[in-house]
Amino acid sequence: MSETAAVAFEDVWFSYDGTNILEGVSFDIRPGRFAALIGPNGAGKTTALRLLLGSMRPTRGRVRLFGAPPGNQDEVIGYIPQRITVPRGFPLTVREVVLMGRYGRIGLGRRPRPRDHEVALQALERVGLRHLGNSPFGTLSGGQQQRVLIARALAGEPHLLLLDEPTAGLDPAARSDFYNLCCTLQRESPLTLLAASHDIEAVAHHADLVILINHTVLAAGSPHDVLHSPVLQDAYRFPERHHEPHHAHQGAAL
Repeated sequence: MSETAAVAFEDVWFSYDGTNILEGVSFDIRPGRFAALIGPNGAGKTTALRLLLGSMRPTRGRVRLFGAPPGNQDEVIGYIPQRITVPRGFPLTVREVVLMGRYGRIGLGRRPRPRDHEVALQALERVGLRHLGNSPFGTLSGGQQQRVLIARALAGEPHLLLLDEPTAGLDPAARSDFYNLCCTLQRESPLTLLAASHDIEAVAHHADLVILINHTVLAAGSPHDVLHSPVLQDAYRFPERHHEPHHAHQGAAL
């Protein structure tokens, strides 16, 4: 018997206001893999994540999480947005942000138990920020805030992490640090990761499966195969490489 996919799209279509956002999208991600969903702006990456989160339903086709429709699976799903906005001066500490990740297990209207606080602190420890637990969330750098959002997701003890452009606005060093942390967490836990990302170079170094979409799946496979596929240039409309005239090189050598 084959292993149930952590994520499966089966001929998925999604339309909004008469426009097809996704057209016949099919792919699956096996448990324990780090998959990257790449594509140009407006390609349907965020829509795919929203279908997985259950906030939208496909027009046609099936979406499955561990073999069940989104929201009906037994496994816990974690979500990491680009960032969360905290009003200036709002006294929300790092530890309180991470504790939000326990609300799905605590239940509405219930107070966190000692176990919930312990798990939140452990999550902060895993991302290397336990020492900042009492700091105001709004005072942290962008890279630190993204680490806190990882900890918030980990506090829910998920089996799958969905990441929506998680490094938008971060500098190259912070982006690399973020993805390195994701890879470390994946190795330490039975986690499946799916990141919608514009960071083509970063995912090439970290993901083990890349899915290129532009309303439909154009390519899927290893980072090397997808990033060297001719369809990548067509999807992003990269300009052709500029070649200087031969005599320009001769002149430079004089």
